[in-house]
Amino acid sequence: MRELRNESRTVVKRTEDGVPGGVSRRDVFKVSGAALGGLALGTATAGTAAGGELPATGQTPTMQQCDENGCNYPVDPESTQRYSYPDRLRKFTPDMQPDLADDEMRITFLGTAFPTSPGRRAQQLMSIFVEVGPWLPDPNGGFGRATDSFVFDCGAGVIANYGAMGISLGRMDKIFLSHLHGDHMSDLTPIYCFGPAYDRHWPLYVWGQSRSGVENPSGKPKYYEDGLGDFCKHFREAMRWHTEAFSFLPTGFPGYDIPTQQDWNTPVPLQPVGDDAANDAYGLVPIELDWTKTGLDANGNPDYQNIAYRNNGVTITHFPVIHDRKGSMGYKLEWNGLSVIYTSDTRPETISIKQAHNGGKGVDVFIHEMILPPELLAMKNMGLTFPDYSVPGFKELVAGAAAVEASSHTPQGAFGYLLSQIDPRPDLTVIAHFPVADDSVACAMNSVRNHFPQGRYPKFGKDIVWSTDLMVLKVKKGWNGRPPRIEQFSGEVSDYTYAAPGNASSPLSPPKYPSPTAQLDTTNLIRPGADTYCANGY
Repeated sequence: MRELRNESRTVVKRTEDGVPGGVSRRDVFKVSGAALGGLALGTATAGTAAGGELPATGQTPTMQQCDENGCNYPVDPESTQRYSYPDRLRKFTPDMQPDLADDEMRITFLGTAFPTSPGRRAQQLMSIFVEVGPWLPDPNGGFGRATDSFVFDCGAGVIANYGAMGISLGRMDKIFLSHLHGDHMSDLTPIYCFGPAYDRHWPLYVWGQSRSGVENPSGKPKYYEDGLGDFCKHFREAMRWHTEAFSFLPTGFPGYDIPTQQDWNTPVPLQPVGDDAANDAYGLVPIELDWTKTGLDANGNPDYQNIAYRNNGVTITHFPVIHDRKGSMGYKLEWNGLSVIYTSDTRPETISIKQAHNGGKGVDVFIHEMILPPELLAMKNMGLTFPDYSVPGFKELVAGAAAVEASSHTPQGAFGYLLSQIDPRPDLTVIAHFPVADDSVACAMNSVRNHFPQGRYPKFGKDIVWSTDLMVLKVKKGWNGRPPRIEQFSGEVSDYTYAAPGNASSPLSPPKYPSPTAQLDTTNLIRPGADTYCANGY
């Protein structure tokens, strides 16, 4: 292994002098508009406060020394194929779902991946589920549910994790989208389409961005209709064949207590798109948010002019982040003296810092994205063990990764700086949207620690963790003014789970179509009978 490490250093030094084709390593980043220094890939070596520790608000280093091989690649190949941290955690099984205390906020990570490829088996695309207690029994004898619950993003593949963890579609009726990228909203399709066939017998409510206002360079049209309301309108029609096809089942619940704008303190009325009734499960209700609102006063303290939802003691606010196109947002949820921020995808920016300051109260859980430095992301995607610029196509992939990060994401060194600026520090910082493995997490932790060169903060596992799918946080207020109690679990599920246990609604409205065959041409149907097959299916 020692020989491999020495070889790595030789390769990196050689490629610094020049890569094939006469393009230097630094030129790769300059061409993409994202120089190494601008991506904050380095180590803070100066600027510490008296006593050797950075102050709580952090301090911009007076000098950066950027490491050209911050991960010391190559490493043991086995460390790139597993993430061992969840093995240290207590197990959370689906039968523990009702174990939600009256004073507890539960955060479950159902999707945590960065879309480095179509997907990773260990990590589906982004989704986080937040519930607040107490647990309420179902009056009709079903499984029950939390007092309130919220889905933040629903990227491709997460529906399987929700089911495996015992979370039914009826508990996923409020969805907050950070932006309209496919890896954050793809599973809206099965959530919406199949909810009425299971236990969601009321509309699906979706929060998200207003129109971006970005001018179209081609000029026609001048501006695209790219807001959440536009999306939901077209999505509803795109799903028409499915919704009609399933409407031989009852989809309306006359006993549903239809909420109003005043009930939930939303910025717009709760009106389904299309012609669906307000108590029908195929009703799709967009709640469009003014993404420009920061929710901060002139002093940087919360002014609550950006409320997306307020009910059951829960307040959810939104704020703009910097990601790919105007309109991307983060969210803050506050309840019972507890708080969680989910920034979703963003470049490092100042509003998240102010939101985490939270008027001096700080936040309990700070969930922020992070991505590998461009050359390491390229290395991983090409299956290499170290950044090798002699491999055909590698420097082009690095340039592409750097361009993506310049548009959209926070590399690990930049996040270390951002965290150093948050005062008071979060009780627990959780990294998401990151391709976890023992080697990539160790490298990222090193980059973060470089911005706290003399202190003990942040300690891995205590102050900061890298999330993976099925991680569960149980958050409760501390006693006598002490910090909150945050317990970490790892889900233990079956890969062959059927539908999650649901709840019952009764009575339901008659179905739109009178029979399962009302929409079919049955001319060529083979019917059950003595000479064909048994009607009972056996």
